[in-house]
Amino acid sequence: MRIVFWASLLLLTTGLATASDKKLDLPSGKALTYSSAAECTRLVVPLHAAKSKVCLQRDNNVASNARPTLKLIAEVPQFLILTDTYPSIPGGMSYCQAGEETFLRVIALRGKRARETYHRKLASCRQNIELADPGVTWAAESGTLTIHWLSGPKQQGSPETETLVVDKNAVVKQQ
Repeated sequence: MRIVFWASLLLLTTGLATASDKKLDLPSGKALTYSSAAECTRLVVPLHAAKSKVCLQRDNNVASNARPTLKLIAEVPQFLILTDTYPSIPGGMSYCQAGEETFLRVIALRGKRARETYHRKLASCRQNIELADPGVTWAAESGTLTIHWLSGPKQQGSPETETLVVDKNAVVKQQ
């Protein structure tokens, strides 16, 4: 019994992935792990010879214990572009019982620590924001990320398109 306790404690303190952690394989052959941690999503990102932790903040339309689903949009040596999706908090009268909240993230991989340089809400059952299909496209040659909404965040109920430029330092600017 004591051995099991000490082995569990050792695994916990060394920061190894737990059974609740999910893994996202990257085209480079590396992988990042992620899990729900209180009010954020905890990413463990491969960075040079070590790993770096990043906490992705969510808004109040996502339950604090919601488990994320990550999707990789692009892996560039200097940054990652990904989306994270969660179940919406349920509303009354069956409102958003099966709805989702989705965010776009740019994670810089330069320097000593990985860090989030950009985030944006892409889709929301609670706020009536809906992506088109495909919703997000990446053009590596120009470094542009284009978002297509059926119902956009600026004028709900109206289609919108936004083009972002991501530079080699993972700085995002609207075009």
